[in-house]
Amino acid sequence: MQATLPIDTIWNLLVPLSYDNKKWLADKLYEDIYSSTPIDKMEARLERLSLLKEGWEGNNAKPIHPAVINNMRAVLHQCKEKDIMSWLLFPDVDGNLYLDFKSDETDAGIVLSETSFSYFANDKNEKDIPFSPSMFIQVMNSINDITL
Repeated sequence: MQATLPIDTIWNLLVPLSYDNKKWLADKLYEDIYSSTPIDKMEARLERLSLLKEGWEGNNAKPIHPAVINNMRAVLHQCKEKDIMSWLLFPDVDGNLYLDFKSDETDAGIVLSETSFSYFANDKNEKDIPFSPSMFIQVMNSINDITL
C-alpha cells in the first residue's frame, strides 16, 4: 500500500518551489508512468487527472471538466516534445488544468479552461484568451523562449 499526501498539502508546498524541488515533485507525480516520450508521459498524466472525482483534494474540488481534458489532448496531439519539456501538469480545484513552467529564472503558468486559457509569465498576465491548440502552443513556446 502506498502512502499518499492530500492534494491540499501538495498545493501548500508548491509555492514557491525551486527548480530542483519542482523536478522532484514532478518525478514523484510521474514516477509510475512508464512512457518513452514527454508527450506520452503528459498524456498518461492527463488520463489520470481525468479520473479525479468531486472533492479529490479533500474539500469541494470539482473533477476536471471533460472539455478541458479534450482541449489538453488537442494541444498534445499538435505540439512537439520540445514544446512541453519544461511544463508540469496539475489539476485545478475549479475543474481546470494548470500547467506550471519548471524554472528558477522564470515564474510562469497557464490555466486551461473549457473555452479559454490564461497565463502569467513573470510580470505579464493575460486573461481569457479564446482556446485554440495553436494559440495555446504559441503561448507555451513564447514562455519557453524567455529562458533561452
